[in-house]
Amino acid sequence: MTKNETLAPLQIELREAMAGWGCPLCRLADRAERNFIDSLSYERVLDIKTRAALQAARGLCAVHSRQWQNLQGGALGVAIVYRVAVLDLLRETEAAMQPSGGFLRRGRTEAGQLARELEPTGPCPVCEIGQGTAQRFAELLLKDIAAPEVQTLLRDCGGLCLPHLRMTLSQPGAGKVSRLLLEAQRAAWQRLIGEVDEFIRKNDYRFHHEALTDQEADSWIRAIDTLVGKS
Repeated sequence: MTKNETLAPLQIELREAMAGWGCPLCRLADRAERNFIDSLSYERVLDIKTRAALQAARGLCAVHSRQWQNLQGGALGVAIVYRVAVLDLLRETEAAMQPSGGFLRRGRTEAGQLARELEPTGPCPVCEIGQGTAQRFAELLLKDIAAPEVQTLLRDCGGLCLPHLRMTLSQPGAGKVSRLLLEAQRAAWQRLIGEVDEFIRKNDYRFHHEALTDQEADSWIRAIDTLVGKS
């Protein structure tokens, strides 16, 4: 029996997500979001519960709307969902255009109320999928962090991004293993600082003849990823 055969499927998935550089929770959440958007272009867009969530959210958030727009084969699904969203806007603003209480005759208070009424009444379904996935694997990471293999993988992949580190540290029971998690995180940050320092140094004209390594060359981008999450 191999080592992986003793692990549950989600444990294997978490370890595989730490194989490349970057926050594994970002990678897993992004995969779940993209799979959900893929499904919207086919059968899921006809699901009653999904349609209701999309209507409440007025479609998807800006980031996920553009991802769906750029997905090959997604045009019909987008058209179906956003047609409903635009029809809702027409219906919800119709009363404001009536002669008895026309929009142009409304005071600031009434206009502000209308603005609030045009807000979504539910979250972006894709964001919810991503956040739920990240939280599920954050809980799993806390259970697995005692394994030396996981500590090494987390350190070598650069650790969690700051938003997902905060999420993980906020989970119930995190205090018991927070030291192990922070040891891996700090080791990853220290290595990144070394690479960023070399990037800065070698961009000084006095050391411009020294070639940047691959790790040093993109260290400034990975520093952004570390603070805000992997794009």
